[in-house]
Amino acid sequence: MSTDRSYEVDLIGWLLGLAGLVLMFVGFFFVDHGGWLGPDSPVSELAAEITDNRTRIVAGSTVGIVGAFALVGFVASLRMRLALEGSKGELLALVAYAFGIVMTIGAFVHGSYRMAISTPIVPNLLADAVLPLSILKSHIIALFMLGAVGVAATMSISSLVVGLLPKPFAWVGVVLVAATVALIPTGLGVGGLALFLWLIVACPVLIFGDLTTSTHGSPQSPSGQMANERG
Repeated sequence: MSTDRSYEVDLIGWLLGLAGLVLMFVGFFFVDHGGWLGPDSPVSELAAEITDNRTRIVAGSTVGIVGAFALVGFVASLRMRLALEGSKGELLALVAYAFGIVMTIGAFVHGSYRMAISTPIVPNLLADAVLPLSILKSHIIALFMLGAVGVAATMSISSLVVGLLPKPFAWVGVVLVAATVALIPTGLGVGGLALFLWLIVACPVLIFGDLTTSTHGSPQSPSGQMANERG
């Protein structure tokens, strides 16, 4: 496989990733944070949380879904970059791409679900449906976060194996992935939010790395550089 290709393609992907991740973070976790009430809350309060925040739910979900479209470009660039690194890179590329697609689909499903429940319906029907909807909410967002954990884990491992990101930054990702997984049984989302912020910061790190490389000569993969040194 040829390694001669412009880093401009990667830069577009990293910029799309930055834009997409920021839009999803703002849309899903800030504008429409999903509500603070659990399934054990009174039905009247669960229904009010939806009816009183329809505009916020629709706006946040729309912003998040737009971000999911941009994320497709990011995972495609991630796959192409890792595929340049030989057999190890090709395996990591496929894993990263698969988790990226899971994350993207999860974002679409979550956003569509939130917009669907905000559709005005007869109050009695909403009261009957709100409890199962509240239970379903936590499972819907789980698909999205599972993809995010997988992408972050693959990027961290790729950084340790083929130098995608600086190793200290990669180890931070490894710790956040482990913390997020460990906190799943507790229902605390702090680890997931921190991990999502790590993914956002990873995009400028990738952008800066590519810009630095391009100003010092022709871009080449780390494995290609090692081959030249051995020659």
